[in-house]
Amino acid sequence: MTFKEFYQKISSRIIWGNLLAMFLVSVAIVVGLLIYLGYYTHHGETITVPNVVGLRGDVAQRKLEYLGLRAEISDTGHITTMAPDIILEQHVEAGTSVKANRLVRLTINSAKARTIPLPNVVDGSLREAEMRLRAIGFRLGAVKRIDGDLDLVMRVEVMGREVRYGERVSVETPITIVAGNGKTEDFYIGDDSLEWALEQESDYDNANYD
Repeated sequence: MTFKEFYQKISSRIIWGNLLAMFLVSVAIVVGLLIYLGYYTHHGETITVPNVVGLRGDVAQRKLEYLGLRAEISDTGHITTMAPDIILEQHVEAGTSVKANRLVRLTINSAKARTIPLPNVVDGSLREAEMRLRAIGFRLGAVKRIDGDLDLVMRVEVMGREVRYGERVSVETPITIVAGNGKTEDFYIGDDSLEWALEQESDYDNANYD
């Protein structure tokens, strides 16, 4: 095959037509992909998150889902002045612009206060016990003092009743830590009556000697 024949062959309309068709198909694929991604990610479209605090749980979920958002009850709280099943908090602030299908986590009011197992704080220091109990979420009342080593935790009480390690206590109920006041009781070894008799005998001997 001569060079002229080769040139004529590659410059034929069929070959150029095929190349043009391939180019157009490639452009169409890229444009179609961009359009699909824009539709899938809702490019340029945002939703303003509504305020659902104070609504019933089911009403809040329906409202969010109607707007194209997802809702999930992720935590519970307890406020005695509010009815159960009321939304206390939403974890995407109202008025925030988000994309569709965004998850909004909700905190709902429980009918009963949350309970937590009491940790073992007896025989530890008062300061350490207070810090530990507060960190867990307990409410602390006034410290009760009794005779014993200063600031040594003797026991824990709730409404006048002793509670022990592992017992579940409501986070709404104040806990009373019973700690030592630094005073210790005097202990006598032996029989007091015998000691008294020895003292009387000593006094009698001294009187006779005089």
